[in-house]
Amino acid sequence: MSLLDTLYYIVILTSLAVSIVFKKLWKHYFWLYFAVTIIIELLVLCKAPFITSRIYNYLDLFCIGYFGFIFFRELKRDKIIKIASISCIVLGIVFMFFSQTHYSILTGFLYSIYLIFVSLFWFYRKISDENRENNMLRLAFFWISSSLLLWAIFYIFRMFPMYFFVVSDLEFSNMLKTIFQIATIVSYMIFFKGLMCEK
Repeated sequence: MSLLDTLYYIVILTSLAVSIVFKKLWKHYFWLYFAVTIIIELLVLCKAPFITSRIYNYLDLFCIGYFGFIFFRELKRDKIIKIASISCIVLGIVFMFFSQTHYSILTGFLYSIYLIFVSLFWFYRKISDENRENNMLRLAFFWISSSLLLWAIFYIFRMFPMYFFVVSDLEFSNMLKTIFQIATIVSYMIFFKGLMCEK
């Protein structure tokens, strides 16, 4: 296990612990998100015989449902979030069904676009709200939205060259993987900052 892998697990395990210890975080079920993510990562790390890269598509669909749920509640049951979430889950399943590879790139791309959408939509709603918090840095969802936005952008740049460069340019593929690992760790650290906010 590399240093970046170790840092990744430290950050995500710490986030899981915090989301369990602090009762104020229970209402958003952050512990569930971190627990599912960790279980899948451990299954892949241990090379469980029944696991293929398709499991990450299942994680994509779970995360669309999960983030749809928490943003739906955060934005006072906004119908746009509900429609977008259901539509993306259905499309993601269709893309998986017709995918010729274990991991459906289109499902992963759809998940990234969804995260970008809900994050920017949250920013739009908060900025246009006349009764908004003056200091948005105090809001947990400011950091969570920023985290998801950062991760999704880097994931798109990592995902599309993934299958092409692993064959034609292994060194460049490894560099992209390292950059994405760093971006993932940073995004989880930003997410962790959101967990520690009072609002």
